[in-house]
Amino acid sequence: MLEALRSKTGGIIAKIFIGVLALSFAVWGISDVFRGTRNDVLATVGDTEITVPQYQEAFRNALNRLSQQLNKPLTPDEARTLGLDRQVLRQLLQNAALDQEMQRLKLDVSDTFVAERIKKLDIFKGPNGRFDPALFRTMLARAGLSEQQFVAEEKRGILRAALMDPVIDGLAAPQSMVKVMHEHRNAARDVQYFIVRPEGITVPEPTEKQLKAYYESHKDQFAVPERRKLAVLAVLPKDLLEKVSVPEEDIRDFYNRHKEEFGAPETRTVEQIAYASEDEARAARKKLEDGKATWEDLVKEKGFKLKDVKLGTFTKKTFPDPKIADAVFSLKKGAVSQPLKGTLSISLVRVTDIVPGHIKTFEEARNEIEKRLKLEKAKDKAYEIHDQIEDRRASGQSLDDIAKELGLKIVITPFVSAAGTNEQDKPVNLPAAARLLKEAFASDIGVDNDVIATDDDGFVWFDVRDIRPASVKPFEKVKDKVAALWKKEQLRKAVMKKAKALAERARKGEDLANLAREVGAEVRTITGLKRNDARADFPVAATRAVFSGPEKGIFTAPGADGASALVIRAIPLAVPPLDSKSNEAKAITSVLSSSLIEDTQGEFIAALQKLFGMHLNNEQWARIMGTQAQ
Repeated sequence: MLEALRSKTGGIIAKIFIGVLALSFAVWGISDVFRGTRNDVLATVGDTEITVPQYQEAFRNALNRLSQQLNKPLTPDEARTLGLDRQVLRQLLQNAALDQEMQRLKLDVSDTFVAERIKKLDIFKGPNGRFDPALFRTMLARAGLSEQQFVAEEKRGILRAALMDPVIDGLAAPQSMVKVMHEHRNAARDVQYFIVRPEGITVPEPTEKQLKAYYESHKDQFAVPERRKLAVLAVLPKDLLEKVSVPEEDIRDFYNRHKEEFGAPETRTVEQIAYASEDEARAARKKLEDGKATWEDLVKEKGFKLKDVKLGTFTKKTFPDPKIADAVFSLKKGAVSQPLKGTLSISLVRVTDIVPGHIKTFEEARNEIEKRLKLEKAKDKAYEIHDQIEDRRASGQSLDDIAKELGLKIVITPFVSAAGTNEQDKPVNLPAAARLLKEAFASDIGVDNDVIATDDDGFVWFDVRDIRPASVKPFEKVKDKVAALWKKEQLRKAVMKKAKALAERARKGEDLANLAREVGAEVRTITGLKRNDARADFPVAATRAVFSGPEKGIFTAPGADGASALVIRAIPLAVPPLDSKSNEAKAITSVLSSSLIEDTQGEFIAALQKLFGMHLNNEQWARIMGTQAQ
């Protein structure tokens, strides 16, 4: 919420001074809301402490913001894999360093000045255009903040900005740096190349020693992942459909209340000619009535073809101009409307096709309705069974005993990997597979695991019954695969060796086309290749090779298929001069200046942290990480 309020206050001054406004309207008796004795210090910078509750609150706020940005709820563990935990800690440590420095300098802010500036902010103005204290308090309440909390935190923000602004004031990327970046971005080459393919190249058969050496250095390719055998008890609505029934009167009642859902509304295909005025539209319509023109003639008069005036096929609800929808849907097929005054124009409309609407009879819709109602009942049944199972688990019963007592079926899976495959690397069919596997591989034999709720309102319980640790397949069992991979690697090396030999001959002056013909290839050309170009016919490795060496020269690179190689000649093109007033120059300057400011801020804060001394309580941090991962 603090970030939301700040984003609406406009400039830095407004953002800085919002927190102490009410001091000019009432005496709040502000006190430091973070005061008190703490034994749960996570980190310190000088005398400034960061407590575990402070970190946890900051992490929750950051997690909520990130979830909103991604438009999906993230778990703490998911956010941690994205590095959010370290980002939050880093920000808290930076703020602590700034807080320590402002204490050292004894910085403060004038409440009167702040209040006068805040009065002018639009965000807290009421309908009369004046500051509204009630609106101010309402916005804080929505964020779950007290006035004291907001004021205290905003006052810190004021002083942090006062410290940081002079450090970065006036920082901007120098023109020389902008020029270098411009030249880097706009460097281009004309490229000629041909492809050396593996056809016709042979490699000798490997010896036993070579195969074993390859096996030892590539054991990860022959690894067997850890696999676990699970006992799974699934209660899914789709499996309970046969155990529930729906009275006939309920099916008929549902049909009567939702009849319009069972069918399709009428659709019309429409053509439309727009006119500048109603008089012009009426004149065109009269030509039709008098037989002096056809619809096609009117279309030609406007300089269009029939396909140009086709508006589309619509239902009455989806027709793009609701203002004339009634008129359009009252026309007969082939009829042309009178001039219609729509939202954006005056037009004549012709209906070229009508597909009548159709509502299914009860008999036609009955099975669909029954299935829908049975599914809802099955969901209720699943919840009933869920409660029965959880009651029995609470009393200490095993899944096997519960399943036997309730007449349910436990499925014992084959040994399955975390990726959901069996020992033949075939997928294993599991309910709520992604969540189940994640939970199962975080558990252990004999652990009482939480129930998993599925997306279709079902439930899954599981036990880990056996574990096969990860291993490497013995050489004898994978010898054929080792030989195939060894040959593939040797062939790739041989192709690249041949390409390099051809490239060396090209450097000595031999014609590229003649060299290409030697390997049954043809020379291809690319004009104006840039370092960030992505082309299907020219792999990234080849572009990287061209721009990582001399501007002009002969290069080699692996082919896109991993088996071929490219021989490339590159010729540099002149870089257009930099126009300092161009949008590109402004964009480069902005990006480089932002990076310069960010680096300078980081260096300044790092110097403060070194000056005051920074300490992280590793035990507390490890405890927090363990909590988030659960």
